[in-house]
Amino acid sequence: MAKKRDEFTAWMHRTKSNKENAVWDKPKITIIKGDITKVKADAIVNAANSGLLGGSGVDWAIRQAAGLGLQQECQLLREEVYPKGLPVGKAVSTGAYKLNAKIIIHTVGPRYYKDNPELLRECYIRSIMLAEENSCESIAFPAISTGAYGFPIEKSAKIVKELFDNFKSEVIQEIILVLWSDEDLRVYKREIEE
Repeated sequence: MAKKRDEFTAWMHRTKSNKENAVWDKPKITIIKGDITKVKADAIVNAANSGLLGGSGVDWAIRQAAGLGLQQECQLLREEVYPKGLPVGKAVSTGAYKLNAKIIIHTVGPRYYKDNPELLRECYIRSIMLAEENSCESIAFPAISTGAYGFPIEKSAKIVKELFDNFKSEVIQEIILVLWSDEDLRVYKREIEE
């Protein structure tokens, strides 16, 4: 576990310590209300469940829009790589199939009253790392864990703001935060744009 924690620490320090280096740029942050399956981005993040075999909300919408190929790839991942399911806070990428993207990044957010809320931060970090590894210039996030998993939207927005305020990347040029409701959009705009 120490090795993984060091990886996150290095990632966070990188975002804060490379300000002089012109190659590292702060991505544009875009906050919109909409359907994440309609967003054009190199990477689309799916708020998946650990089973990787389908769920409700964002997961259901992404699976419907991506088509059968996604379900088949997730089935193989479950059988061959994650027989006990994808752990909370982890992320894995698949093809995007019928979505207007290069990849789909599946991450399992914490259940607010059951799991460590700090694992939400790891969902975003691991998703960004996968996007960079896959040379994605743009990434679209839903508000991970704020639906059925009960994570308060205000706390989610604070974590996202803290993570991306000082984030710089050689690869990612835009981070798109996609909210489903007007109220969630207001909260994110208030927290992140101020």
